[in-house]
Amino acid sequence: MSPRALRVDDALSLLPDLEDLLPLRAALAAGSRPDETRAWAASAAYATLDTRLVDAAALAARVPELVEETRARVEAVYRAVAEAVAAAARGDDAGAARALVAAGEAEEAAGRLDAAEEYFERAREQGRRPRDRSAEGLALRRLGRVARARGELERALELYRAGYEVAEAQRDHDGLVVACQGLGNVYMERGAWEAAGEWYERGLRLVGAGASRELWQLESNLSAATRRAGRLEESAAWLARAEATLAASGDTEGAAYVLNARGLLRAARGDLQGAEEDYRQALAAADTATQRVPVLNNLAECLLLRGRAADAVEALRVAERDALSHHLLHRLIHVYRGLGEVARQRGDEDGFVFFEQALELCATPDRSRLEWAITQEEYGRFEAAMGRREEARARLALALEIYLELDTPVEAARARDALAALPAEPAPGEASHGDRPTEKPE
Repeated sequence: MSPRALRVDDALSLLPDLEDLLPLRAALAAGSRPDETRAWAASAAYATLDTRLVDAAALAARVPELVEETRARVEAVYRAVAEAVAAAARGDDAGAARALVAAGEAEEAAGRLDAAEEYFERAREQGRRPRDRSAEGLALRRLGRVARARGELERALELYRAGYEVAEAQRDHDGLVVACQGLGNVYMERGAWEAAGEWYERGLRLVGAGASRELWQLESNLSAATRRAGRLEESAAWLARAEATLAASGDTEGAAYVLNARGLLRAARGDLQGAEEDYRQALAAADTATQRVPVLNNLAECLLLRGRAADAVEALRVAERDALSHHLLHRLIHVYRGLGEVARQRGDEDGFVFFEQALELCATPDRSRLEWAITQEEYGRFEAAMGRREEARARLALALEIYLELDTPVEAARARDALAALPAEPAPGEASHGDRPTEKPE
């Protein structure tokens, strides 16, 4: 039987949607290659993850490495569980709970959120028993982090608040700071900038004197919250404090983060050239793909606003390459939304493929309903720009429904405005293209 080129989407369709196969799915995508038969064709401009070709030999060669990574994870989990059992046998319920948290953290680091949640829930139950309930607070904060990763923002708030209350009752200073940071982060994702800032400031009062990572992160987050609220001078002051704290702390890993924040502030002020310079400095300072890919997305947005669509596409394709090679598939959602926005501005109807790919990536085991809704909203704006009002209205309505469920007021207001801007009826003779929007995730 003669070999044939196998696309990533066809290969992934062979695999059941199981957490156990997450490393294999990521490796399959990371080892894929562009379709050379499309390299000089117009269709190459619309290439996405699904249209790349699988390198079966490369995947097979990586199996021993993947097996070793899985073995190491399973060993870490089993050792943590064994420690939990031993601690319980000693009557150390708090120690048992902390060991279960460690097991959950090993699963969480591997992207196995369902398994991580199970361990954190067991730790939460075990941590209620002893007089020292700080382990219960830790488990609650970890559960909040998982809920946030899934886009379950209301549940994340409840869990972080519960974790804060336990830490307060236990006089767990470090736990209080983490809870404040977590609550601020969730409120940021909800678009509640003032509430986010209040929690970051509360954390700032608790973090104590002396330059530390926790301090510059809170100061930087306060800069972001005040920037999003439109208080740009206040944002600049917080960012200056974060930069000074970072320099004093010697935490070199934070340089790319703070430079990226400076770029966002300059962009908010309308200084796109300065923002581009900051983003490029952030890229030079970035040590990991996890740092680089978000900066590349911001750089692409900046370049697009400057009218440099070709340069924006180049930045997005570099982000795509980095995300693929380092197994950051969730980052591709932002990359493909960016490419879709380029297509919208160019009036390119074929750009719908980028939004379709982004929606597929949202439908992963660790999917975020918020990311799914944002993708539907931006897809709806694309449909409207292409004159497909019925499809635009359906997608924007689905996005609004999720925003209301998640209680994200800024996004909900934005979707309402976009819906209101659409004509009540399709234009005479308007054709309907494409399929009905993807149903909302469970």
